[in-house]
Amino acid sequence: MWVRSFSALLMLVILAACGGGGGGSDPAPPPAKASAVELFDALWTEFDTGYSFFTLKNIDWNALRSQYRPQLNANSTDSELFSVLSSLLLELEDPHVRLESPLGTSTYTGWFDAYPENFNESIVMASYLGSNAMMSPQANLLFGYLTNDIGYVRVHSLGGSGHGSDLDFILGQLGNIQGLVIDLRNNGGGDDRNGVDIAARFTDVSRVYRRVQIKNGPGHDDFGPLIDGVISPAGTASFRGPLAVLTNRRTLSSAESLVLAFDVLPQAVSFGDTTGGGSANPVQKVLANGWQYTVSSWIEYRPDGTTFEGAGIEPDGRLDITMEDSAAQADTILDAAIADLVARLSN
Repeated sequence: MWVRSFSALLMLVILAACGGGGGGSDPAPPPAKASAVELFDALWTEFDTGYSFFTLKNIDWNALRSQYRPQLNANSTDSELFSVLSSLLLELEDPHVRLESPLGTSTYTGWFDAYPENFNESIVMASYLGSNAMMSPQANLLFGYLTNDIGYVRVHSLGGSGHGSDLDFILGQLGNIQGLVIDLRNNGGGDDRNGVDIAARFTDVSRVYRRVQIKNGPGHDDFGPLIDGVISPAGTASFRGPLAVLTNRRTLSSAESLVLAFDVLPQAVSFGDTTGGGSANPVQKVLANGWQYTVSSWIEYRPDGTTFEGAGIEPDGRLDITMEDSAAQADTILDAAIADLVARLSN
């Protein structure tokens, strides 16, 4: 019995090694590699059906296809494909459109790189906060005193979580301050919910601070209904005194949504430079070759129905920090905010 079993097992091994004696089938061939032209078409189509700003920016997407597609063929290299796709997407002038590949990353930077930065954290630390600078428990916010009556909070990012509870902690630590500077310079965004949590500590009633329309169909003008964004009082701490909000060209995305939230607060005045001008709510996509890219999927509006996409949000007080200011270790935007708060507190 053992011999017969062994013989049968040996026969199965032999048959398996020989491909089953003709009774099986060859392994399926690997999928054909997508050509550069096919990958171009796939990306172009995803944008054609899903991108939100063609009409707003007056972009002729079909004309761009005719311009860039002929630059590729079945023998085009990855390097040539990356160059063509990058050039195509840069035509959108959209900071939320990003192409990532092993060859590098392409993203539009014109929203900030032609403008002064108007922020130097080392000057804020050395000339204004000094040794009283502190970090919130979850490291989302830097804070301290500018004067005995005026506090300072820098929101460097809206990524992560816990911004609302961090602000509750800060307001408790700052105690009986009468005015507050909120510094959003160089804040590139993150999660809108963190911005809402921050604004909730400064509003006394529910307020509509923005409206959004989400792309919901293949046509360039296919959008869902307007959705109101609302800030309402929340948190264990609150502040109702005068606010000064600081912005620059590198204030972008959900940080701009937070600027809109401060704009609807009657006690807030903004200073600095126009924001970057990008809302978007980007969606991550992947090409068949593994390259990743993002597609902007909504339009964000002020409560009055105007949009800031590509234009940015103007501050109430427009200022630049000159080279001479920086050399003197002076932040003239922060100086203007302090002067404004002092004047309002004295009235």
